[in-house]
Amino acid sequence: MAGEKFNRSDVLRLAGGVAALPLSAAAAQDSGGTWSEKTLTALRHPSLKDRVVIVTGSSRGFGWSIAQELLKAGARVTLTGRSERSLAPVRAEDEGSAGRGRCIAVAGDVTRVEDCRRTVAETVSAFGRVDVLINNAGRSYLEFEADGSKSTPFYEIDEDAFRAIIETNLLGVFYMTKAAVPHMIKQNFGKVFSISTSLSNMVRAGNSPYGSSKAALETTHRVWSQELKGRGIDVNILLPGGASDTALIPSNRVPGEIGERAKNGRLLPGDIIVPPAVWLCTDATNGVTGERIIAKFWNESLSPDDAFKGCLQPHVDVPSIM
Repeated sequence: MAGEKFNRSDVLRLAGGVAALPLSAAAAQDSGGTWSEKTLTALRHPSLKDRVVIVTGSSRGFGWSIAQELLKAGARVTLTGRSERSLAPVRAEDEGSAGRGRCIAVAGDVTRVEDCRRTVAETVSAFGRVDVLINNAGRSYLEFEADGSKSTPFYEIDEDAFRAIIETNLLGVFYMTKAAVPHMIKQNFGKVFSISTSLSNMVRAGNSPYGSSKAALETTHRVWSQELKGRGIDVNILLPGGASDTALIPSNRVPGEIGERAKNGRLLPGDIIVPPAVWLCTDATNGVTGERIIAKFWNESLSPDDAFKGCLQPHVDVPSIM
C-alpha cells in the first residue's frame, strides 16, 4: 500500500440533482444523490445486462447505492444483510423498480461460514451463477464507543468489540470470497472487490481494530490476485478516499443530518463510491487486478474508462504502510 500521493489535481466536482428511486426509511438516511444522471447513465455498460452480483451489507450505505445502480443497468443482484427486517423494504423497492426476479435478499452474517455458503448457494439457485462479489459489509470502531465523542486506545477496547470488527471486516470477506470463487473458477470468469479505507485511517490513534482489519484486507487481496492469476478472476480494493456521509459515521461524531453533511465539505458524499464500483463490474475492467482504486478521484467530465484510470493508485510491487 503506497502512500496516497498523486501528481494530479483532486477532481472531485460532484453535480447535484439525480433522479433517484424512492428510498426506504433505512436507506434514505444514507443517500447522497450527488452524481449527475449523465454520469450514472454512462456507467450502464452492455456487459452489465444479466450480470450476477452479490453485494454484502446492501441494506443501506455504500451497498445500497451500488446495488441500486447495478439494477438500473440490468444486472441481477443478491442483497445481503444481517436481518430480514433490514432487507425487506430495500428488496421491495428494488423489485418495484427493476422488476420481479431481478434481485433476491439473503439474510445472514458474514462472520458465519454457513451463512456465506448459503448466500452463494441461493444466488446460484436463483440466477445460475456468480459473476461478481462485492464485499461491502463492515463494522466500524465507532459502533462500539459509548457516545462517539472520543477514540478509544487499544488497552481500553473491549475484547469482544475488537474481535467483532476483525471477524466482520477480514474473516467475513475471506468466508464470502472462499464460498464464491470456486464457482468463478468453473466458469473461468469472475470479479471480486472489497471496500477498504484510507491509509491514514489505518494508522490513526484509537482506531487499531478497524485500521488493522483494513490493512490485512488489502494485503490478502494482493495475494489473492496472484493466486487467481490466469483464471479470469480479478481481485481489487476499492475505497472512497476519505470519510463519507453514511450512517457508519454517527451524528454525534460529525454533526448534521446523515445524507446532508457532505454539503459543508466535512465528509465525502454518501454515494461517492458508486461510479468506480459499477465500472469494476463491467467487462471494460477485465484484467484489472491487484489494484487499489480511490473513488474520490473519479472525474465525471471524462469517459468512464478515463475516469476509472484516474482512480488507480500508482502500483508498487512491495506495498508498505510504515
